[in-house]
Amino acid sequence: MKRRKFLRRIGQTSGLFLLGAGMQPVLLSCAGNVSTPEANSTASPQGNLISSSGLRSPGLLQWGSDSVAGAPYVFNNPTNPSQLVGYEVEIAEAIAQLMGAKATQVQTNYPQLAAALDAKRFDFILNGWEVTPDREKTQIFSQPYYRYGQQIVVRSDDPRFKDVNETSDFTLKDLAGMAVGTGLGFKAEEILRADPQIKTRAYDGNLPFDDLAQKRIDAILIDIPMVAYYVLGAGPEGKPNPALKPVGKPLYLNNYVIAFNKSDPKAATLQQEIDQALQTLKQDGTLKDIYQRWKLWNDQQAEIGIT
Repeated sequence: MKRRKFLRRIGQTSGLFLLGAGMQPVLLSCAGNVSTPEANSTASPQGNLISSSGLRSPGLLQWGSDSVAGAPYVFNNPTNPSQLVGYEVEIAEAIAQLMGAKATQVQTNYPQLAAALDAKRFDFILNGWEVTPDREKTQIFSQPYYRYGQQIVVRSDDPRFKDVNETSDFTLKDLAGMAVGTGLGFKAEEILRADPQIKTRAYDGNLPFDDLAQKRIDAILIDIPMVAYYVLGAGPEGKPNPALKPVGKPLYLNNYVIAFNKSDPKAATLQQEIDQALQTLKQDGTLKDIYQRWKLWNDQQAEIGIT
């Protein structure tokens, strides 16, 4: 699908997830304006909209994430590599602004984020993070800030998939016996490894899009925001990749959340403060504005209270 057509359908089709008919349209740079305090908001002693007493270092909001191949979440601006950009960069900045703090990203390899949180290297994880049973053992979570799905991607010229597109009824069962790539530690890795018919290839650091184009694997299962950026070219600095195409409707819908160290005595306080900030950003239009500018907005965000 051409990028312009894709973006037009996102804006016009309420039943579209991100990639085509039958899917909902999906969901980076500077934080948006913040609203005036709600009547039930709790202002900090410094006069900020939201208290920041849960932060480890006063005035400094430290969030863990992986910027290596991290678009559109957090990554180095291709035109200015010293600058971090990404829709989660903007979310962190918007939260920090509400709390009267400075947002600082702490670079951490994605598979090591949980261990770094346990070691108290930062205040929380903000990096396309989902709730899982294992994570619940050591982490507590914020309210959702984005609703997403998993997307299958194949080569555009692969004859095995010539008759399927983003509207087709296509699932992992159609990839039985094939090698399917995803990111190491991603939710998609857990999904793929649970299917004995799939040969899972988990990538640490670089994402599997190049290996798919070079026929080293047969397909990819990965979070929709990455497909929007790396395949369809949506969002700032995004470039379409005509060698690849998404097929089938989004699978395994889930939510992104912020994770806190359950054993940290400040965790519950910070969780409450971050939840209040997210609620404000949902209601004052900031989150919607961020997602729209990154071509990641979709109707399903209403399910988690974003207006």
